[in-house]
Amino acid sequence: MHYYPFRKLDRQCQKMLSILKEKLNKEALCEEERLWYETEYTHLKDSTKLHRLLFRLLNFINPKNVAFIGDDSGQNLAYLAKVDSRRKVHCLGSRVFARSFTSPILSDSGILNVVFSALNSEMNQAFDFVQISRTISARALFEFENNLDRYLNTECFLIVEDISKQEEMRLLWERLKRQERFSVSLDLFDVGILFSRKGMKKQDYNLSSRSYK
Repeated sequence: MHYYPFRKLDRQCQKMLSILKEKLNKEALCEEERLWYETEYTHLKDSTKLHRLLFRLLNFINPKNVAFIGDDSGQNLAYLAKVDSRRKVHCLGSRVFARSFTSPILSDSGILNVVFSALNSEMNQAFDFVQISRTISARALFEFENNLDRYLNTECFLIVEDISKQEEMRLLWERLKRQERFSVSLDLFDVGILFSRKGMKKQDYNLSSRSYK
């Protein structure tokens, strides 16, 4: 099904590509920032399939509490937020320069249900649906992985990006899917999905040879 927000989100993606390109061409950036903007620009040119998958998955699951952990230029967060504008999407542990770029873009697009917060021991909310960004900082990744009980509800879905493209994310994926708390793992080549459901036997599926649209 071609959901009604897709066309508007596609136009927003083209606009964001222009903004990112201008940022790279005109501004003096430190090495960390430049690398992130270059990575985002490359990713956005070929991210529609992944973002639509996440939109459909979130629409199907309909979780109460949603979190995105790490950095995003705004397009991924926009897809998550558009599923239900009444539900908050918590963006946790994003770096300052990424958050400064993303916040005004979401606001200008009328997306007001994304909440930016730190990822630390003061968090008192667990989530049913969590996506780990492919550009998560080492600090945020360490905090999340070592405190899963704090951030994940007993029954939950966990999305891990770039499991076949980045060695760090591949190793994270292997560590997480071995944990008993996750019932099923789905390897879709460029993204991995873990979920925990009572009564389900532990199973690992490799669907990376199949395409999703």
